[in-house]
Amino acid sequence: MLGTVRAQIRDRLTTARFTLAARGVDTPQALAAVLTAEGQMRATDGFDHVQLDSNLEGNGLRLGRSTIAAIRSLAQTGEGTLVAPLTGKLAAALQREARGSALDADIRLRIDPQGYSLLAPRAELRGGSGAQLVSLSRVEIAAPDGEAPYVAGNIATGGANMPRISGRMERSESGGSIFRLAMERYAAGDSALAVPQIVIAQGPGGALGFSGRVLASGPLPGGSATNLLLPLEGRYAGGQLALWRSCMDVAFDRLQLADLTFEKRGVTLCPARGRPILSSGPGGLRIAAGTSGLDLEGSLGETPIRIATGPIGFGYPGVMTAREIDVSLGPVETASRFRISDLDARIGQDIAGTFSDADIAIAAVPLDLMQASGQWRFADGRLAIEEGAFTLVDRDESPRFEPLMARNATLTLAENVIDAQALLRNPASERVVTAVDLRHDLGTGAGWADLDVPGVRFDEDLQPEQISQLAKGVIANTRGVVTGAGRIDWAANGTVTSTGRFSSDDLDFAAAFGPVKGAAGTVEFTDLLNLTTAPDQTIRVASVNPGIEVFDGEVGFELRNGEVLAVSGGSWPFMGGELLLRDVDLTLGISEERRYIFEIVGLEAGTFVTAMELENISATGLFDGTVPIVFDERGDGRIDTGVLISRPPGGTVSYVGDLTYEDLSPIANFAFDALKSLDYSQMRIVMEGPLTGEIVTRVRFDGVRQGDAARSNFVTRRLAALPLQFRINVRAQFYQLLTNLKSLYDPASVRDPRELGLLSDDGTRLLRRSITGEEAEPDIDPDDIVPDEEPIQEQESE
Repeated sequence: MLGTVRAQIRDRLTTARFTLAARGVDTPQALAAVLTAEGQMRATDGFDHVQLDSNLEGNGLRLGRSTIAAIRSLAQTGEGTLVAPLTGKLAAALQREARGSALDADIRLRIDPQGYSLLAPRAELRGGSGAQLVSLSRVEIAAPDGEAPYVAGNIATGGANMPRISGRMERSESGGSIFRLAMERYAAGDSALAVPQIVIAQGPGGALGFSGRVLASGPLPGGSATNLLLPLEGRYAGGQLALWRSCMDVAFDRLQLADLTFEKRGVTLCPARGRPILSSGPGGLRIAAGTSGLDLEGSLGETPIRIATGPIGFGYPGVMTAREIDVSLGPVETASRFRISDLDARIGQDIAGTFSDADIAIAAVPLDLMQASGQWRFADGRLAIEEGAFTLVDRDESPRFEPLMARNATLTLAENVIDAQALLRNPASERVVTAVDLRHDLGTGAGWADLDVPGVRFDEDLQPEQISQLAKGVIANTRGVVTGAGRIDWAANGTVTSTGRFSSDDLDFAAAFGPVKGAAGTVEFTDLLNLTTAPDQTIRVASVNPGIEVFDGEVGFELRNGEVLAVSGGSWPFMGGELLLRDVDLTLGISEERRYIFEIVGLEAGTFVTAMELENISATGLFDGTVPIVFDERGDGRIDTGVLISRPPGGTVSYVGDLTYEDLSPIANFAFDALKSLDYSQMRIVMEGPLTGEIVTRVRFDGVRQGDAARSNFVTRRLAALPLQFRINVRAQFYQLLTNLKSLYDPASVRDPRELGLLSDDGTRLLRRSITGEEAEPDIDPDDIVPDEEPIQEQESE
């Protein structure tokens, strides 16, 4: 330091004038190439009281080591946030202005036994550009003995690329200092900071407390903000910054987290108990906050989004937890809904976590994902879900499909497009029903889903009604494998189309009209979701057994809207002729009376006898007729007056076995002998009764005469000349009747007619059993009466 000092001492008074200059001034806060001071000093009472008035000038000022370190620390702490670019801009501006900078200040220093005070009526720092960087007026720094210093005065900052701050400092009633400051918008690229108002209070020990508002724009951890208005409340002491120890209301014009953007909303954030929301210091930046709920609107990429939630907790670095999330994604008319009970996230370089108990509904697809859970990760603008589990349910009020479950499903969301893959299983058997590959464009609301059915096996563990309840009451006890593929497309205008083709080579099942075996063919759906097929679908049937098994048939049908199964007929070769199922419409999913009409065309009596293995009976003749089978609402079936009629000219029936009962009357012997070889011009068979109960079969022979193989004598030849008519009524359990026809000729299977009350004990005369009133008036067809002749025998033999 160089200079001159002229002093004068008189008694207890000392005065001096000085001119001083220092080069290479180095302090932790600032450096100066040249610093000069010119002024005067006055001291009294042995320097107990000192007053110094001086003008200070400095040139070539630069930032000191501690100041530079503080700026760098602030930039590092705020890395990835708006603090970093703003701090970088400030540091660069200070470095530029430092070259050729100048300080000019007037000061007055007073020292006495009560303490000291430093006054600066005027002070300014100009940069190398000539701009005024800092301006002080009426600044006073006072430190009463034993107390922390306080500051008062006015301050203003400016200059190119420098923040513009204006403020006033004054002493508080408690003796500390209060700073009232405001800063205009200070921007660096997309980052900006403005302080409409802030009050800083200096407490004992130098700690600073502050309260005000900050308007910020720029990067934030995991996103960015535009015009984020934050209430600013905190404390700075010992290099540690703590903000918001109580709840605060935050508002913004735009808040972005990754691709998620919200517009013009507000939220109330509260800190964890006993901790501030934000803390920054040597340990880095930490954020922990929570809210009782959100109500936000914005966009995900280019897709509109609305979010309402229950409680949310957020920590950086750390985790985020959210409860009762309700997300609506997409335009209102085509919005997809996501309801998530629990969501957890780990926040670091990327965001990842888990979710559980979620319900997802894509508007265009009438199928919902329920109770979904899995792991998710968001990085580089891409959301990925792995190990997803969910239950797929039909959204329709009357579900067409039973729920299916998935495990290890995957989903990605990138560039506004969802891609997902899953294997859908039947929950009870855990068998794969279909593999799904799905794509959905959130921007347009359009997408598609491919369905691959690699082979669904039906057996005792899995039945069609476990996939769709519409199959209940239509088919059961299914055995076999079904393969196929389907596709669902949904357009931006909400139109949904779906198609599919499904096949089987060998499918067995029980239908209402009897067991079906070997069903094979391909069924084509024109509307898979609504279970509608193309017209005239055909399947081959190896066999069907409505009571008598028939083989190698074909059934045509059409399924309409999952409600009506329209059978357009079926046909099978049958006993030398053909068995036809007439057209019938079946309403699915409800209990109703269902009527199946089987038409028999050209049944050969001989083929029938051979097929039934009736070895002691031979027959000829062709028969036509119909057999209606009706099932009521409870599923109980009955034959509703089935009729078979022989074609002209009739035929023969021959019994070639031995007569077991020989001790009979002549009339009885005649009847049984006639049955050994019987020619008829017409045979009429009528059947009716419940399938599970007693079936009444009425057989009537017209134009009956003994055949050539029947034994005859004088009496039987005279009787045979008469016009005969046989009527036979058979009452038996339906299935028992069909399976026990051998009893007609097997002596071991036939009971003694005397035990049945048909003959007297000595076997000489026929007995008439007591009958009901209903049986007393049998239905008589006009053809039953032979014109102009009396009936030979009115009694029906039963």
